[in-house]
Amino acid sequence: MIRLLWRTDVHLSDRSPASRTDNWADSVFAKLDQVKAVARKLRVDAVLDGGDFFHIKSPSRTTHDLVRRVADHHADYPCPVYCTPGNHDAVYGDYGRLPQQPLGVLYASGVFRRLYDHHDAVFESVEDFEVHGMQTTCKVRVVGVPYHGTSYDLERFKAIKRGDEDFLVCVAHVLAAEKGGTMYEGEDILWYRDLAPLAPDLWLFGHWHQDQGVTEIGGKKFVNLGAMTRGSLTQDEITRRPAMALATFDRQEGIRIQVVRLRVRPHTEVFDMDTRVREEARTMTVDTFVGSLRESLVESGGDSIEEVVERMDAPDQVRERLLDYIERAS
Repeated sequence: MIRLLWRTDVHLSDRSPASRTDNWADSVFAKLDQVKAVARKLRVDAVLDGGDFFHIKSPSRTTHDLVRRVADHHADYPCPVYCTPGNHDAVYGDYGRLPQQPLGVLYASGVFRRLYDHHDAVFESVEDFEVHGMQTTCKVRVVGVPYHGTSYDLERFKAIKRGDEDFLVCVAHVLAAEKGGTMYEGEDILWYRDLAPLAPDLWLFGHWHQDQGVTEIGGKKFVNLGAMTRGSLTQDEITRRPAMALATFDRQEGIRIQVVRLRVRPHTEVFDMDTRVREEARTMTVDTFVGSLRESLVESGGDSIEEVVERMDAPDQVRERLLDYIERAS
């Protein structure tokens, strides 16, 4: 059989997110240590990384020391690591700029192997079938679709065709869901039902930080476990327990997915909860303001937006800034 270990959205950075009180880099490497331990214990054939390994897009803000730590950490992995670029891995989310980026250094040095465009990963093992007194092979091919903008090119996914492999896997750094939803306004969301008829047997998604679990539709499996780290103060980030996934491929038993939860410290020890209270209060104020504006527009009949804003019970500075925003958006 063949075993592949899945992780995604590590978001490693020299600087800790504003919401965290601990040392972010040390916490991230502690999680990566758990991935390494599982890979070694289970003797996996490879680790698949779904992108956004680094958080800061500007290469000048990611130190050489951090890249060195990544290289040192992966030096004694028991298997290769294949990575598909995410939107945080390159300036402007353009993976054509990878040679300038820290991830490009990891590719060039051999720390990571490329998993996108024509860079596929192929794994093959020999299986013994005592019942038939013969040997046969199990072959798995993995293809990668990197982040490529907020409007997804569906032809990238439709162009994935089967070869002589027994199992075909697609790693994609895109928003995908079973029932829709939103993460980034204006960005496409792929629906599982639209992907199920396509060639891959297993879909592994990065990009969406929410844990959507493992889903099966039409015999195809969809793994969407969210980010391996928790960097923000949203409710999902606080309560979520990050995970990796072990995918086992066997010609007799098919594909099996085992979710492996990471050990993490309680949110009260790593998050600035006072900041959370302030952010919630600020969000409530903004929501109230927007609601008031909408009600005023409905009640005003034929009045212009400018006239409605001018009559609003708000400081002059707030109304002037709002009008400025409206003018620039129109």
